[in-house]
Amino acid sequence: MRYVIGIDGGGTKTEVALADLDGNVLVNQVYGATNPNTVTKQELKETFLHIFQDIEGKVPGSLLQVSSVFAGISGAGSKASAALLEEIISPYLSSYTRLKVEVDSINALYSGTFGKPGIVQICGTGSITYGINQKKEQDRVGGWGYLLGDEGSGYEIGRKGIAAVLQYVDGRGPETKLVDLLYQHFQVTSGRELIDQVYQSESPRLVIAQVSKLVYQAYELKDQAAVEILRQTSKEIAYSIVTLHKKLFNQDEKVKVTLCGGLFNNPTILPVLIKEALADHNNHLTLVLPEVPPVAGSVIGAYIELGNTVSSAVKENLREYWKKE
Repeated sequence: MRYVIGIDGGGTKTEVALADLDGNVLVNQVYGATNPNTVTKQELKETFLHIFQDIEGKVPGSLLQVSSVFAGISGAGSKASAALLEEIISPYLSSYTRLKVEVDSINALYSGTFGKPGIVQICGTGSITYGINQKKEQDRVGGWGYLLGDEGSGYEIGRKGIAAVLQYVDGRGPETKLVDLLYQHFQVTSGRELIDQVYQSESPRLVIAQVSKLVYQAYELKDQAAVEILRQTSKEIAYSIVTLHKKLFNQDEKVKVTLCGGLFNNPTILPVLIKEALADHNNHLTLVLPEVPPVAGSVIGAYIELGNTVSSAVKENLREYWKKE
């Protein structure tokens, strides 16, 4: 029996799957962070030791039969980071196992395209637009972090939501349902107390990003401030997608755009607004919500590294497994 391993690594958690060549998943586990920019080398070693011990424990002898490992990990974009991860992972694999370390955007893309070229729009706490064309050329738009970019991110939506409340408090902005929602969320009664809750928190970035959920709530209540925030966000995301399409693809080439991340959990809000913002490009840009998680995209990446075609049967087995999960 031959196997592949898919790794979807991030700054918060890492998901790992062992599958056979037919798309049957035998092991699927979640571990801690593996972004080499946020954890130490020793922590990386301990996490990967745990990962490979678990795989071997659940399917004895499997590591010797692994043909390909695809590790899509946030922070692996630099040669130094990729080399460090390869150094840590390689000792657990046989000499003939193919190991590919990539950025985690690839996992997210493949979760929607099942290994085909395309664009992925990731919108979580942060955001990035990433793509691969038929020539396997890769490029990106955005993803420069919350201090310098991250348009279309949970952080940016949350920041605008808080700003709308403070503008109302100042008398510079219209009345908004976000005032009551944020005051209740933070258990405060004034703009001054709200600011203290944000600035005095251990991680202001994450606290602000969580406010995006409240902006969604206000949007569903037809609050005009929230409607404007999310419409502007959708336009910024659409512009990034169109920009990357121009950089990587022929302008008449039809491309799937995978929408991945927490901001797309409600398919009736941001995906709909982005589709409206892309109205002039709908003939060659098709939005896709993934049927499988990014770790399945990593498994698909491992198949591709072997030169294997991702057959309909493999796709269906992966879909069925994660539908049950």
